[in-house]
Amino acid sequence: MCGLTGGLVFNSDSSLLRTEIELMNNVIIHRGPNDDGVWCEHPIAFGHRRLSILDLSPAGHQPMLSKNERFSIVYNGEIYNFDAIRQQLEAMGTTNWRGHSDTEIILEAISVLGFEQAVSKFNGMFAIGLWDRELSELKLARDRFGEKPLYYYIDGRACYFASEVRCFEQLQSIDLDIDQHAVGALLQNGCIGGQLSIYQKIRKVEPATVITISSVGNLQISKYWDPAQEIKVCKQNPFSSERDAIEALHEVLLTSVKMRMESDVPLGAFLSGGIDSSTIVALMQSVSDKPVNTFSIGFHVDGYNEAQFAKNVALHLGTKHHEKYLTAEDAINVVPKLGAMFDEPFADSSQIPMYLVSKMAKERVTVCLSGDGGDELFCGYKRYSAATDMWKKLSPIPCRNIISKLLKKASPRVLEMLFFFLRAHAEKYGRKGAVGLKIKRFADWIMACSVDELYQLSMQHWHDVNIMQHSGFFSKYDSSISFDDKLDDIERMMLRDTTHYLPNDILTKVDRATMAVSLESRIPLLDPAVFSVAWRMPVSLKQKNNHTKWPLKQILHKYVPEEMFERPKLGFGVPIHIWLKNELRDWAEDLLDESKLQQQGFFNADLVRRSYTAHLKGAENNASKLWNVLMFQAWLESRK
Repeated sequence: MCGLTGGLVFNSDSSLLRTEIELMNNVIIHRGPNDDGVWCEHPIAFGHRRLSILDLSPAGHQPMLSKNERFSIVYNGEIYNFDAIRQQLEAMGTTNWRGHSDTEIILEAISVLGFEQAVSKFNGMFAIGLWDRELSELKLARDRFGEKPLYYYIDGRACYFASEVRCFEQLQSIDLDIDQHAVGALLQNGCIGGQLSIYQKIRKVEPATVITISSVGNLQISKYWDPAQEIKVCKQNPFSSERDAIEALHEVLLTSVKMRMESDVPLGAFLSGGIDSSTIVALMQSVSDKPVNTFSIGFHVDGYNEAQFAKNVALHLGTKHHEKYLTAEDAINVVPKLGAMFDEPFADSSQIPMYLVSKMAKERVTVCLSGDGGDELFCGYKRYSAATDMWKKLSPIPCRNIISKLLKKASPRVLEMLFFFLRAHAEKYGRKGAVGLKIKRFADWIMACSVDELYQLSMQHWHDVNIMQHSGFFSKYDSSISFDDKLDDIERMMLRDTTHYLPNDILTKVDRATMAVSLESRIPLLDPAVFSVAWRMPVSLKQKNNHTKWPLKQILHKYVPEEMFERPKLGFGVPIHIWLKNELRDWAEDLLDESKLQQQGFFNADLVRRSYTAHLKGAENNASKLWNVLMFQAWLESRK
């Protein structure tokens, strides 16, 4: 796990390039505190920060040249099947390895097989910058699911790339104007997705994508893997029986876990006590000859604490468990640091416990496995069923546009009376709370024209285009995803989450929180083989007998008694809605100061203040909406 930077100048002076790359490299020391390096050769320069995990010797130092000296690489991540690739290369005649780092394997695979073919073989998480001396071109590539970040900037003079946006802020030669479209995306979704970044001229390399940039600045973008096409192939080869499906999943998961336990430094796992993390820890312990280090945190807040469940699982499995109960003050002390920590504005409040458990784990290990990805692959989110059930209830209602406008003006108490038939639905799919406040959100959802649009609207926080000073930067519905006609409603939601919510929210949160403390995270469920097996299963198997993630539960049950994990899903959250009224009130009041908002010119200051006032009075629960604004404001403050 590392950080990388680089620059390529087009037909111009490169004398300042080394200095620029060194400046960029210096701000990501947290991504790689063990070693650093800069390599320059007109017209290219690479920088690297290393968190040493495999081959701790100088043989793993980057930037690295290939044996034939045609290629130079800078790379962040882990390739878990590097040993199998090395054996293949040896069979083809490659010998005399300098060390046993996966970086060397990557370089030689590219030298022998070619870039695209080599990248398609890599099973892992990665961001790669590669300079081809022979063709005088730069290639940038990112892993299939988007576990590792990679940003780039290009204009008529040069191209720069880096692991984090803050690297570009060190350059005097580029324009860094805030992208209003990105701010709109943040308000709606709590994160900045797709190719967007917070700055107009900085873009992300998207997952499973290769970008090729010539020495004169020509740019080409291609995909080396398409999850929609992979799903289409998988569904043409379904399992013949439930037993075959479970056995196949058990086998690929065990293999995936074993590969991700390869490390030359101490290793552990995050354990929440939920299905996904418990399954990963159970498999880890089953193949380990000593107790696995496990880590969990707890809060003394009803509905937000799974630590006791994690402890029970750890005791049963015999792990070396570490837990810490945190007070509201512990969590709140982190909040002012979030703007800088997450590099660009990011507003999933579970970023707080994610950082705190990472900080705790780093005291004992350098690598941690996590259970992320299980909900997207095995139908774990309650919102999948909620959206389909809601659509059945809402779609027959006539004049929905008029009704929506009336509902937005109604009080929660009136809504409870009018929509009494939705009470059970609201209680079934949400956390405990006032039913009227939940029903009030239906005013936005009722205008949906399809179940796909309803699902996306249900995921969004701000729906009012007037929240932005310029409403043209606000999108009501993204229909850019093309779905296979053979996917049912829930499968389309799962695919949307895999390509949008997973990389832009979940994986961004995990990467930034763990890297802030120089901890490597590894995610066994995001293995291509696990993905393929999961999509050979029908939804009816993933949601069976009123159980979500049924296949994972069958595997976990082999190691842990059912009563230890069969309970309602809590999620990895904190009570932000309460803290904004109490412990975080002064902090929020300062960032949401009306004159400050008006002067900055991004938001409708009056609408933000009215939303905050309604939240303080308990008339509405606007915590998610306000958190999105607050995280943008905190990011702005961190840039002063």
